[in-house]
Amino acid sequence: MRFEFLVLKELTVTIAQTLFSKNISFCLYRFPAEKVFRMAIEESFLLHQKDQIFLIAPFHEGSSDKEIHLAVVNNEFLTNDFLHHIQKETVGKEFPEIQLPPETTKIEYFQKTNAYLKEIHSGKIEKAILSRVIYEDKPKDFNLFDCFLRLSTSYPETFSYLLVTPQSGIWLGATPELLLEKRQNEYAVMALAGTQPRNESGKYFWREKEMEEHLMVGRHIQSIFNKNGFKLIKKSPLTTKETGKVAHLKTDYLFEDIIKIELESLLKDLHPTPAIGGLPVNNALACIIEHEGYDRRYYSGIIGQTDFSSAADLYINLRCMQVGKDKIAIYTGGGITAASDAEEEWQETILKSKTVAEKIYASKTMKLNETIR
Repeated sequence: MRFEFLVLKELTVTIAQTLFSKNISFCLYRFPAEKVFRMAIEESFLLHQKDQIFLIAPFHEGSSDKEIHLAVVNNEFLTNDFLHHIQKETVGKEFPEIQLPPETTKIEYFQKTNAYLKEIHSGKIEKAILSRVIYEDKPKDFNLFDCFLRLSTSYPETFSYLLVTPQSGIWLGATPELLLEKRQNEYAVMALAGTQPRNESGKYFWREKEMEEHLMVGRHIQSIFNKNGFKLIKKSPLTTKETGKVAHLKTDYLFEDIIKIELESLLKDLHPTPAIGGLPVNNALACIIEHEGYDRRYYSGIIGQTDFSSAADLYINLRCMQVGKDKIAIYTGGGITAASDAEEEWQETILKSKTVAEKIYASKTMKLNETIR
């Protein structure tokens, strides 16, 4: 069985490398705790009937970017025959170079934090997420596939991916946050909010600020599902989830769909959650658009696969980076509330960014057989 996993991983990565060399859009990804890689590609190259689509949606509808749909390749079709099929394709038009968003300076970040706090103190919002962009120099020997392997191996509890399309450019990430998992009429949702540095002891003291941030997300989730006629089946005890350099408060929810709501309608209500937007939702979004100073594009958007009917595995695109010609843009953010301190929030964004930044500069090339536990 271990040998089979290794063969499939090697083959899937080889297929992805071939797609990259042919300028064919794809996403190479792995779900949390899985040992196999999955793939989605342009539908015209699919060798079977499309069962699910791979969805990449921006943070909000006003973004300059739009939804991207790729076709999910069923794993049984990730074979040598499929590789040979791709190898026969002619090289497509070179993808355009995507301009990276501006890097955020500390002075700018403090000014934006103060603008957020002014909105909070005026009573317009309770909380809003302030994100920023950190630049890293792109190493001369940087290899997309090695970086993806490092991310997926280092963070097996995350949804890890490598996305390459002409619309998005090149993105990599390892997000810990599930937005929605659907199986028939059952929906699993995660509230993940409240952050502090990870410690070796595994023991954490959570302040009122982090507890309230987390409760905001939970209340939003429950209100959305209650409004849409769902029945709450299970709510997990509050736990701490360690991921990368940080730890978060986490609560899992399981709902049952009573009235058979459309998935797309539910997603519009659910996303953005207060964990990536704020509260009240519309006012917080307006605050972000006015003061954040750049287009988040696919950062904190939706990423994953679904058939929009009986199944969905959708995540919030956090802990991610966008690869440019000479620089790599790392997206990171945190929640601003009345109790926020600008310096503390700045340091939190640095800590979160290290989750992916450290995988850019590898001490050695990752070998595929090192990814098998």
